[in-house]
Amino acid sequence: MRPPQRSRPSAGEGVLLERYMQAWQTDNLDGLVELLREDAIYHMPPWQEWYRGHQAIGAFLASVWGNFAGYRAVAVGANAQPAVGIYALGRRDSIWRPHSLHVIEAADGKIASLTIYVPPLGPALFEAFGLPPEPLALRV
Repeated sequence: MRPPQRSRPSAGEGVLLERYMQAWQTDNLDGLVELLREDAIYHMPPWQEWYRGHQAIGAFLASVWGNFAGYRAVAVGANAQPAVGIYALGRRDSIWRPHSLHVIEAADGKIASLTIYVPPLGPALFEAFGLPPEPLALRV
């Protein structure tokens, strides 16, 4: 059952969320890493692996960042925390598809924890959060 209202981020969380979304959409990995606390934690259900620290998280993201031709981000809320649905542009077919759902835990103006639901969980969760499974508006 859905909550009657979506959670809204505080003013500080809203700025952080906007900067996070811009980093994805402008292909700014360094800018994204700057948003992380030094001791940030990154995990990706259903995968077992996780990363601690902005350097380790940045190194992992650098290894996978270029797998797609671009990203689009749509803000949502999850568990009373800011969250983002990420759509990825396929390199071969130039179609935007649901990729992952990012739940952000903020502390002291930075990201303390990122829980990123990756395929197959991430795209499967899009409908529950009111995100379209095939975002026609995001096609190039």
